[in-house]
Amino acid sequence: MSAPSNPQPTPQTTPQPADDAPQAAPRRLLGFRRVALIELALFFAVALWVDWALGGGLRFEGTQPHPFWIPVLLLAIQYGTNEGVLAALAASAALRVGNLPEETISQDLYQYLYALTRDPILWLVAGVLFGELRMRQIREREDLRNSLAMARKESEAITRSYRALKSVKENLETRVAGQLRTVFTLYQAAKAIDKLDEGEVMLGVADLIRTVMKPDKFSLFLLNNDVLESVTNEGWDEEQDGYARWFDHASSLFERVVGRQRQLCVTRIEDERILNGEGVLAGPLISSDTGEVVGMIKIESMGFTDLSVNTVENFRILCEWIGTALAKARQYSLANEQRIMTDDSLYSSHYIGRQAEFLALLGRRMGFETTSITIRPSGLSRLSAGQRAELATAIGNAVRESLRDTDLACDFGNQGGSFGVVLTGTPLEGAKLVEAKLEKAVRASLPSGLSRIPIAFTTQKVEARE
Repeated sequence: MSAPSNPQPTPQTTPQPADDAPQAAPRRLLGFRRVALIELALFFAVALWVDWALGGGLRFEGTQPHPFWIPVLLLAIQYGTNEGVLAALAASAALRVGNLPEETISQDLYQYLYALTRDPILWLVAGVLFGELRMRQIREREDLRNSLAMARKESEAITRSYRALKSVKENLETRVAGQLRTVFTLYQAAKAIDKLDEGEVMLGVADLIRTVMKPDKFSLFLLNNDVLESVTNEGWDEEQDGYARWFDHASSLFERVVGRQRQLCVTRIEDERILNGEGVLAGPLISSDTGEVVGMIKIESMGFTDLSVNTVENFRILCEWIGTALAKARQYSLANEQRIMTDDSLYSSHYIGRQAEFLALLGRRMGFETTSITIRPSGLSRLSAGQRAELATAIGNAVRESLRDTDLACDFGNQGGSFGVVLTGTPLEGAKLVEAKLEKAVRASLPSGLSRIPIAFTTQKVEARE
């Protein structure tokens, strides 16, 4: 028994655009961006070299605007407050370290301090002001980026939920469609065993078992004189499978299924021992009307996932269903054997057989012959049920209307596929004349759509059994 796999579709994540992808954190040194430190060092190295080479080493004193505004503004605007303040401090150090101006006689202390700290204070204020503006922009951009990432995650979650819901919906639609097909198939299979002929019931049993149980291998046994005999088996491998084809009253399986009317399932330890490798399920075919056991259904192999509590219960109902249908067919067959007349007011085949033999024995003693004429149409399998009924009615009417008072018209069976006439005290030569008259009457009574159907007329002498 194997379990079918049912893989679920894996939702695929849509790749993010490059500009919206999360960016790696910038490399930092002592809390500052490394690239900002490099740019700051390169600028002041170049600026101080130019001042030393061309400006006399006064650090661009008196130049307006001062060149040291460049790193302060650029780093504050580019990287934010930390780098802007660092640039202001670096510019102040580059301007005043070793380059303090001399205090003049006209300057008091406050004027001197103002001249000394004016540019550094302006650089520091500009670094903080423009740096904070940049930091607010960076925070807003980070918020937007986080919101975008959250929206993208929500979108992906909605997409996955939609795909999962779509998959569930499609599976449900498939199951509903399968259940509708199963119900229709079950209805068709049930109609196949709703027959009065035991042979037709047995032909429909296989379809019904396949529809309800979906087994890989199964078999049907009928009870015949204290022996369960296999009449149908499907899926058996004649070379590899060694399943028994009959069980007598001495076997434990026969005793449990027929004697105790128990259903066996391999999942129970005791039942597994009784089955002894002969199958997965075994159940008696019991008529719900009379309680009579008519046979057994045995399932040798089925899918692992198909064996469940519901399956066992369905199997019990199936056995009772089939057992009732077979028992009714047998009862009808026994009752039909006792009938004298058919529904078409013809003598039944069982009755006419006994009467023909009696007339033959009586003719041997009294010195007269008894003959019979058989009327057998061919090609009935190509006709519909309505056409077959119409054909049988036409032949039956022609037979009844064309006979003498001493002739016996009968139905030879085969579901209206064979009719006959027993001619008492008529030799074979006279029966030939009756055959010609009967053929003419039958042909005249056929409907226009069935006038070309082949019909065989056979005349023979009725012989008595020794």
